[in-house]
Amino acid sequence: MEHGGFLLGAGAVLAALALAGLGARLLGQSVIPAYILIGMALRGVALDDHLVDILATLGVVLLLFFMGLEFSLGALLRNRRRIVRDGGVDLLVCFPPGLIAGLALGWGWAGGLLLGGALYVSSSAIIAKATIEMRRSANPETESALGVLVFEDLAMALFLALMSGAVLVAEPDAGGVLVAMGRALAFVGVVTAAAFFGRRLLERFFDIENDDVFLLSAGSLMLLLSWAALGVGLSEAIGAFLAGLVLSETDHRERVQRLFLPLEGLFAAVFFLAFGLSVDARALLQIWPVALGLALVGAATKIGAGWWIGRLSGHPKRAALALGFTLVPRGEFSVLLAGIAAAAGLAEVSAAIAGAVLALSLLGTVGMRYAPQIALRAFPRRAPRLEDRGFRADLALHDPPPPPVGAGDFEHPSAGDQRVR
Repeated sequence: MEHGGFLLGAGAVLAALALAGLGARLLGQSVIPAYILIGMALRGVALDDHLVDILATLGVVLLLFFMGLEFSLGALLRNRRRIVRDGGVDLLVCFPPGLIAGLALGWGWAGGLLLGGALYVSSSAIIAKATIEMRRSANPETESALGVLVFEDLAMALFLALMSGAVLVAEPDAGGVLVAMGRALAFVGVVTAAAFFGRRLLERFFDIENDDVFLLSAGSLMLLLSWAALGVGLSEAIGAFLAGLVLSETDHRERVQRLFLPLEGLFAAVFFLAFGLSVDARALLQIWPVALGLALVGAATKIGAGWWIGRLSGHPKRAALALGFTLVPRGEFSVLLAGIAAAAGLAEVSAAIAGAVLALSLLGTVGMRYAPQIALRAFPRRAPRLEDRGFRADLALHDPPPPPVGAGDFEHPSAGDQRVR
């Protein structure tokens, strides 16, 4: 009977997620806020908390694993100047407002840093999917947006590592925090160096013909690095991200994506559901004005940063404004930071981030859809001037000059429709 109850509950949850995702697609919205809202609606329902936690852990591991696969250290090094410039502008504009707001609201440095990170990082998952669905991959602003997302994801991987070491320690003190942060940076550096310099060895190790054995090998790397990250005091998400980064440097990258993609969709949905289950709706209702204000600040700063980056990159004004709207959605990394805030006992920070993520994921998806129309209204096409067509006002004030000698072979204005022969 217990197994029957489990199967009934799991099936009902997956059916609810499927319906929520279908509804979001029909409305042209991201599925992420729909999954979170379903989790909030199911809060208090008799679910197996341990099972949900396990599935959610697998979800975040697979989600960050896929993000790591999107990286290419070689491409990052080749385009480093443009990526660092655009990413630096984005960081300079979008991180400080959240930090300042957290300090002003009395949430301390930990709350301010978590809030700053949550308002800073855009959602790679939402933006990538929306760009493909709206067929804007060839737009001039898309390349700049991808560069910003690469910088953000890499910066947030380091930020998550540092915040995990600084916020989640049992008894935080200056020495312990510095040791934890140093250990985090050392772990990230060692794994990244192994990925870059050990490419040939990795190519040979994963040169497996059978898909099942290959899937098991790649999955073991992902889970073992996640376990190693936990062992040094980091989030398991960092280990999964680094596992994806390791495999992205090999020729097996596309094969990994193809085999893991169905699993990522299922477990990522459960991860966002579990986050919704952790959000206290009463706390969110109490803090919703703050969350809405933070969302508006987050949207404004992203639009401003996108405009600045677009103009620095030489994009037209409309493309620069569209770039700003493209970067507005927040999602997976912000949710992770909200989870860290909840684990650290910062309930108000977690609720505020959850509310802001919900608002920005909705506003961002709508903004991306209507960005071309908004940009066209802000910067309408200028009708060509008469001067551009060769018109000269000084000549228009005088009688037309007489035809030149020998002009009998040409049509004269006074001849009407008759040709002079």
